[in-house]
Amino acid sequence: MIVAPAFIKQLQAAQLTMPPIVLIYGEEPLLIRQSLDAFRAFAKNQDYLQRDTYEVDAKFDWQSLEMDTQAGSLFAERRLIELSMPSGAPGKVGGDFIQKWAQLRHDSPPEIVLVILCEKLDGKQTKSKWVQVIEQTGLVVQSRPIELKALPAWCQQRALSVGLSLDLEAANVLAERVEGNLLAADQEMEKLSLLFAQGTQLQVQDILNNVADQAHYQLFALSTAALTGQTAYALQILNRLKQEGLEAPIILWLLAKEVRTLVQLCELQQKVSLAQAYKQLFIWNSKQAEYSQALRRQSLQGWQELLRLCTQADFEIKGIRKGDAWLSLNDLVVKMAQ
Repeated sequence: MIVAPAFIKQLQAAQLTMPPIVLIYGEEPLLIRQSLDAFRAFAKNQDYLQRDTYEVDAKFDWQSLEMDTQAGSLFAERRLIELSMPSGAPGKVGGDFIQKWAQLRHDSPPEIVLVILCEKLDGKQTKSKWVQVIEQTGLVVQSRPIELKALPAWCQQRALSVGLSLDLEAANVLAERVEGNLLAADQEMEKLSLLFAQGTQLQVQDILNNVADQAHYQLFALSTAALTGQTAYALQILNRLKQEGLEAPIILWLLAKEVRTLVQLCELQQKVSLAQAYKQLFIWNSKQAEYSQALRRQSLQGWQELLRLCTQADFEIKGIRKGDAWLSLNDLVVKMAQ
């Protein structure tokens, strides 16, 4: 098994012997897409000029595919056969076909390369016979999510690839804005590459001004207004977000995240300085002033009480508790800001 970034590097360096079968799977859609794109480009350079794509579902005709692979090509043209199988469940017939294909004696390089694309596979699936045989005779590529703490560095590398640069704080703000979503970060970098000239070093304000749509921007503006004590403005943003149809769970997610951070800061302040607490929690300069203002308004007990209000709103959203979740969110915003 190989992780997607290492797989892509091997392909770009042309250090891979073409296998007869490849499985690309995982939780990160962007890395799956990049792995597939890199493999297609590598295969094209190896004269795999034909590509057939199939969507695999419960009704997929595996026997027809088997006949297609056995027929071969009149002119022995090399080709890729891509099977998009999100569920990772080929069934018995499909599993048998994959095992049989993988264990065939193929030419080197093989005339046909089978590429299987799946989403996340659980432990039972990765131990299934069809996955194990691919690992033995072909190649299994795993697309793992990038840890949140590693995302800023990834954003910096992605910026360089489109001719821009990010300092670490700007990269951290971008990572925060996209909520750890690698695909969203990639899309935002593509957009920024169109907005700024090649060679530009992007600052925090560039990210704040240009990343994410207006509703998303207002969501973070709500957080800032609540943390800095702007009660009326915060309520105005909350009402606007409700009118625009932003779902209550998304708003609660952000507010609860801020309250939990403030609880952690209060607890750490009992052991270390505030500056050290910020460092331990990876809170950058652009947010420290906001948290500092909030910390002056509430004690640890106060922020813990707001965590209980977050739980109440969550229960109301899920229907576990009777009540109006939007009224609870309104109350939460007021108590955060006052």
